[in-house]
Amino acid sequence: MLLIFGVTLDENKRVSEALPKLFGLGKPKAVRICNEIGLSPNLKVKDLIPDQQYLLAKKVKEEYRVEETLREEIKSNIRRYMTNGSIRGFRHKHHLPVRGQRTHSNGKTPRRVLLGFSTKSSKRKEKFTKKA
Repeated sequence: MLLIFGVTLDENKRVSEALPKLFGLGKPKAVRICNEIGLSPNLKVKDLIPDQQYLLAKKVKEEYRVEETLREEIKSNIRRYMTNGSIRGFRHKHHLPVRGQRTHSNGKTPRRVLLGFSTKSSKRKEKFTKKA
């Protein structure tokens, strides 16, 4: 059982498939990590010897921002946008799409939930309950 940043990696998976379970690591980074350490990406996690486990955990902890550190960095960036008064911060604050998506026909769900607008299906339910 290999534990990195509080995440247990599946023992029956290959190392290159198990590492993306960590937030911030994808398949390409997982393969790159294996190649830099000298591991075969096709090696299963249960077949790693303790020295290889140590090298893998050390490489991930020292060179990559994953799990909580990455999440905190993302949150602090969003907070910085909101305090700057930038357009991105305004759109984050008001639960609108940030990256230029259209809002006329899409992106209404967050606003509806936030502002308490009812949906068509809930209006229909109200009609049926009033008659009964």
